[in-house]
Amino acid sequence: MDKYDGDAFDEAFLKPWLALEQELANLGQKVQFDLEAWTLELGGGMIMNPDSVARGLRGIKNYLAYKQMLPGVIHTTKTTLVSKQNINSYYAPTGGMIQSRLPLATRVKSGEQIYQLLSFNKQGTTPEIINVHAETSGIVFDISTNQCVNQGEYVMDILDC
Repeated sequence: MDKYDGDAFDEAFLKPWLALEQELANLGQKVQFDLEAWTLELGGGMIMNPDSVARGLRGIKNYLAYKQMLPGVIHTTKTTLVSKQNINSYYAPTGGMIQSRLPLATRVKSGEQIYQLLSFNKQGTTPEIINVHAETSGIVFDISTNQCVNQGEYVMDILDC
């Protein structure tokens, strides 16, 4: 992560450090701190998912083994890090119900439909279906837990590749 956007608890920890890097750069001293933050995923929304908990714990143990902080535990899987600049976030253009959203890890091409939004209006007319298309090619990287959104709420991320 090279820029704080305030979307997650772990990023809140990083904000002061990123601000300090910027201020030092403004003074002519380019410094990049080695900062890391992890959040244990427990599920989605208000529902705990035992599989998410198990994967989250396995990921943290694997990371700590990689950093050689857990004696006797062997780093077992390859961790791929991506720059936040390569992630395109999609937000609801208006309020409504998300439908036909592509699942995680789906490859998409620029211009391909990634989800539909069933939008109810205040005029009492028939609801409208809004088709939302990918701006870039990539892989569905993250999706929101909600299927009901207000205008401007997060829907999904696509990782450029």
